[in-house]
Amino acid sequence: MFEWRRLLRFNRYIRGNGQEEIDYQWPTAKLPFISIRTSVGKGKPKVAIGVIALGDVAVGLVAGGAVSVGLISVGAVSVGWLLALGAVAMSGGLSAGAVAIGELAIGAVGIGQSAVGAVAIGQNALGAVAIGQHVLGAVAIGERVYGIVAIGEHGFGLVPIVGDFIRWVAGLFR
Repeated sequence: MFEWRRLLRFNRYIRGNGQEEIDYQWPTAKLPFISIRTSVGKGKPKVAIGVIALGDVAVGLVAGGAVSVGLISVGAVSVGWLLALGAVAMSGGLSAGAVAIGELAIGAVGIGQSAVGAVAIGQNALGAVAIGQHVLGAVAIGERVYGIVAIGEHGFGLVPIVGDFIRWVAGLFR
């Protein structure tokens, strides 16, 4: 059964500019579909667990909070199976954040199968400093590299330190 007083308490929280802690689970506290729990900095963090979870620490299929774990996760530190967005984001699929680790990682530091970022490390990497197998960056380190400083087996660059270039220069003196 729907509990109107909990919904009214949630509405008072929103009108009070978030100064009150919130503890809302729907349809019941024992088996929540939606769980919203926060301590608002008063005491230890509350954990929200539900299909949709929002709170200090959130665990659910869709999770959002300071620390969040779920299928789709958004937060300061987020771990998601398909998608993670946050300052530190880890995912089996797409992750985006300051530090991103995942299949496709986009961030200041991106680590994954395909990585994009200021520092990108992965099979396919694109960034200012890029390390991987197929690489494009200002400083590119890997097997097939393209960049201003290119270090690797094959590739092109303004400063090419690649096996192909070294073999070509050595061939000039034979």
